Amino acid sequence: MNNHQFSTDSRTILIVDDVPENLLVLSKTLSAEGYQVRCAKNGAMALMGAKTAPPNLILLDVKMPDLDGYEVCRQLKASLITRDIPVIFLSASDDLVGKVKAFEVGGVDYIMKPFEIAEVLSRVKSQLALQVAKAEISQLNAQLEQRIQERTAQLEATNHKLRREIAERKLAQKSLQASEERLESILNSLEDVVWSFAPQTGKLIYLNPAVQKIYNRSPAEFLARPELYHEVIHPNDRARYQKSRQTLLEQGSVEIEYRVLRPDGEVRWLSDRTYMIYDRDCIAIRIDGIVYDITQRKRAEEQLIYDALHDALTGLPNRTLFMERLESALSRAKRHADYLFAVLFIDLDRFKLVNDSLGHAVGDQLLCAIACLLEQSIRSTDTIARFGGDEFTILLDDIKDMTDAIKIAERLQSQLVSPLTLENHTIFCSASIGIALNSPNCTQVQDLLRDADIAMYQAKEQGKARYAIFDQAMYQQTLELLQLESDLRQALERQEFCLHYQPIVSLATGKLKGFEALIRWRHPQRGLISPAEFIPVAEDIGLIVPLGEWVLRAACRQLCAWQAQFPHLMPLKMSVNIAGKQIREPNFVAQIEQILVETGLDGSYLQLEITESTLIEYAQETIHALLKIRSKQIQLSIDDFGQGYSSLSYLHRFPINILKIDRSFVSGMHSNAENYEIIRTITTLAHTLGMDVVAEGAETTEQLTILRTLGCEFGQGYLFSRPLNCASATALMSTNPQWLDFTELNQSL
Repeated sequence: MNNHQFSTDSRTILIVDDVPENLLVLSKTLSAEGYQVRCAKNGAMALMGAKTAPPNLILLDVKMPDLDGYEVCRQLKASLITRDIPVIFLSASDDLVGKVKAFEVGGVDYIMKPFEIAEVLSRVKSQLALQVAKAEISQLNAQLEQRIQERTAQLEATNHKLRREIAERKLAQKSLQASEERLESILNSLEDVVWSFAPQTGKLIYLNPAVQKIYNRSPAEFLARPELYHEVIHPNDRARYQKSRQTLLEQGSVEIEYRVLRPDGEVRWLSDRTYMIYDRDCIAIRIDGIVYDITQRKRAEEQLIYDALHDALTGLPNRTLFMERLESALSRAKRHADYLFAVLFIDLDRFKLVNDSLGHAVGDQLLCAIACLLEQSIRSTDTIARFGGDEFTILLDDIKDMTDAIKIAERLQSQLVSPLTLENHTIFCSASIGIALNSPNCTQVQDLLRDADIAMYQAKEQGKARYAIFDQAMYQQTLELLQLESDLRQALERQEFCLHYQPIVSLATGKLKGFEALIRWRHPQRGLISPAEFIPVAEDIGLIVPLGEWVLRAACRQLCAWQAQFPHLMPLKMSVNIAGKQIREPNFVAQIEQILVETGLDGSYLQLEITESTLIEYAQETIHALLKIRSKQIQLSIDDFGQGYSSLSYLHRFPINILKIDRSFVSGMHSNAENYEIIRTITTLAHTLGMDVVAEGAETTEQLTILRTLGCEFGQGYLFSRPLNCASATALMSTNPQWLDFTELNQSL
């Protein structure tokens, strides 16, 4: 050792930790074991204390407020005074990067918090034993050199003291022999290889028995053939090792990590610290070294790196590794114009249903099965990764054209058709796949992933279980959708919404019975936007609840104003569409009550319209909410009945007052006998259950005649009026409207 000497009885430990409790526990424990303990509460104190009175060992916390453990260790290793002091890191973090960094800055060990005292004592003892051994070697060598010089000087100074000198020389020889025996005992007990080489003769001077354990070769083999020391180095590391010898000659010391090959073929990782020993004339007289076996540490590092780059569940590459390989492919494409690759973004359809119905354990098994299936369907040169959740990505490397990517996507789809049996459950799975091809204009991996993701969502919108190929139009649609989302989030605050009102007419009298409130968006740049365009977006981004509340409050307030203005049209009612998410809000009923109080509207004049899907998907909790609403005398209507979810058998379970027949049946009933029968059946059932019927989409007098014949109570459609803005609806009511001459119509029937 160059600048920091240890005596054989040195047992001084410096503990660095900003937590007093940790300092107290470690200090007491180590003091009880006979160690001399010093403490430092921060990095600056630690650096000052270590340089002023170097300890034999430092226990260093990673996270501290001024200098973290990594920086303290880096500064210790940069100083000639403290660079040889061993540092053991203490950390509560199991972070891969932190562990690797601890060894990179010069730490010799890494202990996790909360630590086991026995583990700390064992590792401290091991490190101090090694330092003591090193110190004794240095001390004994120094003593030997000093005594030989003293004896030689005495012989040269006086001849008459020959006898005494001989006696002293014998005594020195005995002392030397004792020192050598003690040194030999220490070296033989070490698990690290200690060696010494004579550069003048090119021979090994010394090699301790630990070489047998590490190299699986006897010391005699190396002593007989010194070149074997170089031959056992792994071929891939020999050039780097040879370069380190040049550094040794230039700097006097060097440390290098490399691999060696044992006779049985096993590869071991070693850390080799080598020092040049010079005489007074600065001539190299010896090269000493210590070799540590760091195989376990290297394997742990490799495992940590593998774990950081692979998905723990499926074993596939994870997002990080996929991004690295995608970056490499993009770099290659920039260098070679004819190189082509594609990215497939895969999302399992209805995977959430498996988790919710069969449990997450089965869901995990399904993900593993899908991962195995996908791996079998691609080439060995391609990369498949689990990107997160139920999303997978595939990098198709070096393809000829888009046809290759399509073939892979079609192969994957055909493989997914086969059912999977997991824990006695037969599961049919499908996936939506987006395909993006690299192009000369593509410069970022994020752009490729974005394009593939956009294409995947396009495949889902087209019906799932298919693939879609990205094109620029998709990207433009996505940008427009993002802009729409952004504008929609601000539209409520900017008061850009308004209501239009479509009359609902009594088919028996032709008189106005109420309105359906329909939301419109007055976009500052695009003008009026249809709800068919922005309502689905509002549902996706969670804006439908506050938007629905605004519609309900505005419609109730307007109806109160009309009731006061046109009392002769009473009872005038208002129908308001309610989204399923609104009904599932815990405070929805309280919200309705508050709006009725605020606007002064009697609940009996309010009709709430809900969809069939809301009733079916959340039947039990929906019934509970609807019963509370009906207790406020508010009427309930099923909107667009018959559109696709209809089950006439469930109607009696819900407190419904009105069925609104979907316009698709009304528009086609004149030419389609089946539509006529559906309307007749719905009307008959509704009347049997005590419900009224509203026919939507009435546009012709022929449709009106049939609807009256079937007994529909109310009609709504362009035959009577388009949806009107507030001013137009007010003007209409001022005329006391009546749409039909029922006397003439009755005579014609």
